[in-house]
Amino acid sequence: MFEIGLFSAVGFAAIWVVIASVVAFLPRPYHPPCAFMLLVLLFPLIPYMWIAGNPFLAIMFVVGVGSIMRWPFYYIGRMGLRKIGVPIPEDVFEKTNFQSEPKND
Repeated sequence: MFEIGLFSAVGFAAIWVVIASVVAFLPRPYHPPCAFMLLVLLFPLIPYMWIAGNPFLAIMFVVGVGSIMRWPFYYIGRMGLRKIGVPIPEDVFEKTNFQSEPKND
C-alpha cells in the first residue's frame, strides 16, 4: 500500500503542517488538546522522515515544527527547568491569568 520512501515522508509531513495550520485558525480553547495531539504525532513522524527521507530534510522539518509549536515548547521547557530546580521568573501570561474573552466587570 505505502512504500517507505521520500515522497510518503514528505506527504505525511505536509499533512501534519496542514493540520497545524487548521488548528491555528480554531478558537483558543481548542489549542491545548490539538497541540498535544500534534506533538504525539511528531514522535513517529520525525524518525520516519529521518529514515525514509534524508537527515537534512528531517532537521529542516524539526526547525519548522519549532517555529509552528513555539509556545508549547516554550512552556514545556519552562516546566522542565522548574522541575529540576532552576529559578525562572514568572511570565506575563502566567501573572495576568490570560483569558480568551475579556471580562465585563
